[in-house]
Amino acid sequence: MLKANVGQLSPDQRIIIAYDGMNLDQAAEMHAGFNEAGFHPIAKANSLATRPGLDAVMARFTDLGSQVMFDPKHHDTENTMYNYITEDVAAEPVAPLMVTLHASNGTDALREATRGRNESVGADSEILNLLGITVLTSLDDDDVVSVFGEGATAESKFVEFAHRAHEAGWQGLVSSGKELVKGYEFRELDGLLRVIPGIKLPGNDDTKGQKRLYTPDVAISEGADFVVIGRHITEADSPVAALEKAVELVDKAA
Repeated sequence: MLKANVGQLSPDQRIIIAYDGMNLDQAAEMHAGFNEAGFHPIAKANSLATRPGLDAVMARFTDLGSQVMFDPKHHDTENTMYNYITEDVAAEPVAPLMVTLHASNGTDALREATRGRNESVGADSEILNLLGITVLTSLDDDDVVSVFGEGATAESKFVEFAHRAHEAGWQGLVSSGKELVKGYEFRELDGLLRVIPGIKLPGNDDTKGQKRLYTPDVAISEGADFVVIGRHITEADSPVAALEKAVELVDKAA
């Protein structure tokens, strides 16, 4: 299982590059530049898969020797969740390393996603790790109240959704760094992958789209397995130099 092997990964392999707002050609070109510089991060695909499709994304990044985190944030009925996952795992030439789903869905829908994965690749497979989206890092507590009702907080909903993902047999969680730390109060969650989005680099004040941010070294030191970095690398004057800085921070904290 992937969780057991995280410690064997190099620092660059624990970084996921979010190519949000880019098309497949642009993302692949930038990723190839990272590879030429000696770095092999994971590519995150959400909107860039919309027009070309998942097969095209997997083929392009597989040619680059890179793994993919597919980030569609699936959220639907039981049957459709099962169908989503069986289609994801059938991607050519290989299935994604990770796929995201909303853990706020119904219990039966969560379990059907698990069934689709386990019937296709087996419960102990290292591919198609189901990652539960808990509370989006674009939401603060005021937003959480407006979505989930009076008394709800990002932390309380994280705890609820994390347990739902665990009980459904998913392999990991996506949450802010703050909720990551909260999760360590619950030993039953220890076996889940921790993927932290909304990562910024030191000295960069751009927080557009995110309200609960961490730097790579802080996230890794507090137990993150993977960190997701977008604009702070992709829109940097030198994306390769920005990635190199992120790799140094992960290496320091690992």
